[in-house]
Amino acid sequence: MVDAFKSTKIPRLRFGSEDVDRLSNLPEPIIHHIFSFLGTIDVVRASAVSRKWRYFWLSIPYLNFNIHNIWSNPQEKWSLEKINEKFKDFVNWVLLSQNGSINIHRFLLSCFNCVDDYTLYRWLSAVAQRKVQVLDLDIISEEPIKLPRCLVTCESLVSLKLDFGKKVYRQGVLELPTCAGFTRLKFLDLQKVELLDSNLFRKFISSCPLLENLNMVACFFRDFKILDISATSLKHLTIDDVGFCEPKGLANCEVKLACPNLLSLKFSGSAELEFSFEGLKSLKKAYIYLDIDGDDDVCYGVSKIFNGVRNAEVLKLNMVVSWLLNVVFAKPDCFFSPLYNLKSLKLIVGPFDQTIQSTINLLNCSPNLEALAIYFDWFKGGDLWKIPDKGIPCLTHHLKTVENQLELVRFILKYGQVLQKMSITWGYSGVKYPIKISRQVKEFPRLSPTAALEFLEPFYEWFDHFGL
Repeated sequence: MVDAFKSTKIPRLRFGSEDVDRLSNLPEPIIHHIFSFLGTIDVVRASAVSRKWRYFWLSIPYLNFNIHNIWSNPQEKWSLEKINEKFKDFVNWVLLSQNGSINIHRFLLSCFNCVDDYTLYRWLSAVAQRKVQVLDLDIISEEPIKLPRCLVTCESLVSLKLDFGKKVYRQGVLELPTCAGFTRLKFLDLQKVELLDSNLFRKFISSCPLLENLNMVACFFRDFKILDISATSLKHLTIDDVGFCEPKGLANCEVKLACPNLLSLKFSGSAELEFSFEGLKSLKKAYIYLDIDGDDDVCYGVSKIFNGVRNAEVLKLNMVVSWLLNVVFAKPDCFFSPLYNLKSLKLIVGPFDQTIQSTINLLNCSPNLEALAIYFDWFKGGDLWKIPDKGIPCLTHHLKTVENQLELVRFILKYGQVLQKMSITWGYSGVKYPIKISRQVKEFPRLSPTAALEFLEPFYEWFDHFGL
């Protein structure tokens, strides 16, 4: 394995007339932490730098194996089979050479898994025996991946991340365990994972007694009629079905949530899905990003979402939601409860007449709103928003901070009785004359004597600016 980690000698720092090796003189836990940001192959290479580090890699509890970093000479052309064999040899050599009594804090693995090759499962058994705490697997596999019993029953495991589709636009199959386990698991992250059994998934999630964070990104729920997530311990949930993977993971599937202690929800997906949100009484933050794939009437589903997140204090909505709300408010039977707890609203709107009234209606449903941020997609033809000259309850009593656009700026300054701060910004492609507009805004009448205007630097992407 020597040819895999050759390295040139790194010179020591020189202060005055003496050589000083400050890094080697640091306490071992600090050196471990510094080296935890490196790949294991680089940690092994570092053994040539200092005599104190010669056997350091034998005790480091952070292991990071990436098959893309295995070859030492990029000019040398290796076949995929040779790369895979060298990678397996290196991982085996490190695991066999290390002190087996030292617990593994974090194990990161990025590799290929071939048919009838059980090497991956031997590695998982080895790290489970060494009481691994954080496990991150980035696997491209030719066959379904099973979670072995030794990993399911590993009482030290607190964080598990599975990514089965890196650099390919499809999901990899995960076969869930039928036995109970993961008694200490708090964080579960599934990316580009294909799941086959809805009942088994429901039981799997509900049987993790300490699970607090669940992320599912670009996953495919094959033949699922219901995506049922019922977990009393769950605090943070992300479901992201807007991605490049095909087929779409939640197609023809009902999303059912029953998580009484959930604090934050991030949902990105089709507005045409069926939704059932039950007992989200503890919810504090909700980020809703909807997309429309067809012409179906989706207002009932949108109203169910808002009824489900009505206890949230922070709400972020994308442009499609803003547009759909106009349809929802137009139908009395789609009514949703007022958002009495809402304190902060971030909203993406378009230059359409429909979004004017839907935004006003949403503000009227948020009587205790204190902070408002609106991104308006500017049109060259001018400001198309013509807002009725009428006050809104939250402007009179609660709204204190605002980030928004010109006509809405005028409206809120006029009626914002307790407004304390307004921040104004725009995208680089939007406004031609920012100085002229800034002067115009400063001349708008203000009801609040303490309202301060702040003009921020332009930003490139609204979704980065709003954190959606």
